[in-house]
Amino acid sequence: MNLIEMLKNEVSGSVVSSLSQKAGVTEEQVQAGFSAGIPAVLAGILKNGVGGDSGFLGKMLSNITNSGGESKPEDLLNSDNDSLLEKGKSMLGGLFGQDTDALTNAVSSSGGLSTDKSAGLLAMIVPLITGFVSKIMSSKGWSLTDLLGKIFENKADITAALPQGLGDSLGLAGINMPNVNIPNVEVPKVEVPRVEVPRVPPVNYASGNDVKSGGSFLKWLIPLLIIIIGVWWILGRSGCKDTTMSSAVDSLSANVDSAGNQLDSAADAIKDGATTAKGAIAGKLNEAGDFIRDLGANINKKLADGTVINIGDNSVENRLISFIEDKDKPVDKTTWFTFDRLYFETGKSTLKAESQEQLKNITAILKAYPNVKLKMGGYTDNTGDAAVNKKISTERANAAVEALVKLGVDAKRLEAEGYGPEHPIASNDTPEGRAQNRRIDIRVTQK
Repeated sequence: MNLIEMLKNEVSGSVVSSLSQKAGVTEEQVQAGFSAGIPAVLAGILKNGVGGDSGFLGKMLSNITNSGGESKPEDLLNSDNDSLLEKGKSMLGGLFGQDTDALTNAVSSSGGLSTDKSAGLLAMIVPLITGFVSKIMSSKGWSLTDLLGKIFENKADITAALPQGLGDSLGLAGINMPNVNIPNVEVPKVEVPRVEVPRVPPVNYASGNDVKSGGSFLKWLIPLLIIIIGVWWILGRSGCKDTTMSSAVDSLSANVDSAGNQLDSAADAIKDGATTAKGAIAGKLNEAGDFIRDLGANINKKLADGTVINIGDNSVENRLISFIEDKDKPVDKTTWFTFDRLYFETGKSTLKAESQEQLKNITAILKAYPNVKLKMGGYTDNTGDAAVNKKISTERANAAVEALVKLGVDAKRLEAEGYGPEHPIASNDTPEGRAQNRRIDIRVTQK
């Protein structure tokens, strides 16, 4: 549910025309004012709500009704200019405080207005927007707590829609989820299928003189020693040569050593797995809801054709180049590299402008290593319908391929596939984890 679009749909042509005449600006400038004002008002409501000022918000969002009892924010335009301006300035001060000037300047820049005209237009727009918010609350049956929760869900879209720099002024990045009363929900039990794991004789490695810690190992070893002694006794009575006995003992000893080595390997694998599970990807969310990874220090990397690209030490470009140049690392179907600077518009397959740098670097790498072929894998978080996620992940993977082709890469060297929410690399329980799971991975299919 996109609150910004819902509010924009409330702004009719007659509202724009009437406001244009009252404020003495063009209709295009009124539209620009709404485009900046709607996300700003939502951000202001969230900021005040989280700050605990529910009294002011409750009063501000009280329904505006006509004589028939119907919520009608447009009726505000029938009042005189001074009354509307006074009402709007009061709301601006309550919502934004010292940030009002920053919002005024943002609207001035986006609409090509003077500061005074911008201030006047905002003062007329804000009461209308809050009226539309109140109207939506009434039609949906939302309480103020419900509204704050819905705004928080749309925080990434709101941040992206704000005029440049205003998100920093309003401090949206530091706003956490407001305290929402969530009803208890009975979660049905899910039967987890039983998985049979092969039993491995337990081995506890004793340290120093701690004999008790090796008890489990001795319990396993003692029967084996009994078997060795039994074999020795039988062979001795049969008059077998010492060499036969020695071979039998050597064979059994080798089996013991092999079992020990296998246990050591298993322990190492478990240790490695635990280390991987504990490892977290360094980075943080930006205001647009994208995960910004820590790429380390910038380095100049010289490619096989002599081209030099400037990349982060921890970047996917650096790891991809190392894999391509390492002759001991064969191509397989399990080695994937995650793009760390490839971002898409929310809910779309449109690449953001900041993705171009990494795409150009990948293009340079492919030109330097002409035999290399790549596969793009698109992924989403687990929010929403799985089929829709699969579709958009495929579209995004294809969008990445198309962008590389536009930069000069032969399309025959690239392929794409969408996997939706499959194979997450982080927990979907946090915004940071979900942002990491919304990604494009690449796999080398030919060196």
